[in-house]
Amino acid sequence: MAEQETKPSGRKQRHVTWKHELWYHVCWSFCWLPLKVLFRVRHRGARHVPKKGPVLVVSNHQSFLDPPAIGVGLWRRMNYLARKQLFTFKPFALLIASVDAIPLDQDGIGFQGIKETIRRLRNNEMVLIFPEGSRSFDGNMVPFRKGYINIAVKTGAVIVPTAIAGAFQAFPRQKKYPSIFKKGLTVEYGAPITPDDYRDMKEEELHDLVESRVKEIFERINKRYVK
Repeated sequence: MAEQETKPSGRKQRHVTWKHELWYHVCWSFCWLPLKVLFRVRHRGARHVPKKGPVLVVSNHQSFLDPPAIGVGLWRRMNYLARKQLFTFKPFALLIASVDAIPLDQDGIGFQGIKETIRRLRNNEMVLIFPEGSRSFDGNMVPFRKGYINIAVKTGAVIVPTAIAGAFQAFPRQKKYPSIFKKGLTVEYGAPITPDDYRDMKEEELHDLVESRVKEIFERINKRYVK
């Protein structure tokens, strides 16, 4: 986990050091090659993602491949959310803890997960979130839960609508193991929605905008995977 120092109030302030950046990029490098070779992942629109400041990357969710596939398209350090159940298998728990994953409850992010996500965004970090709540059963999108909007508004984060396609075909939730050398995966990062863009919006309006942006990207890139 990132190093922390105790403030006078007793609350700990989180700091990401060069060691955490280095280890993250070591892991990034180990993920990049197999994803490129075995799953033929391709990325579009990385230029849309700010290189600094709080960023909330909002994506649809198709499979376990989504977090690394979305993360390796960007050199900037990403924060991931991981279900608490994943921390029960010790080897994997050590890995995801080493990249500072945020534990979340089975039914949504949970109070502690929300607090930690807000804390990291206020620390000018980047967080990946899947508002659908769980992996798709059929590869299609389902309506987003709205809690992420409040997180973005509270922290003044830039929202980057993002979509992934092909991950369901490669590793659907019904299978124990992924299939390689399929049609490949596509990840596209859309144009950012900045605090200036949504300052005068109601949360419902912002939610509809983000969801429609993700859906538009998904429908466009998913065409090549539909039989």
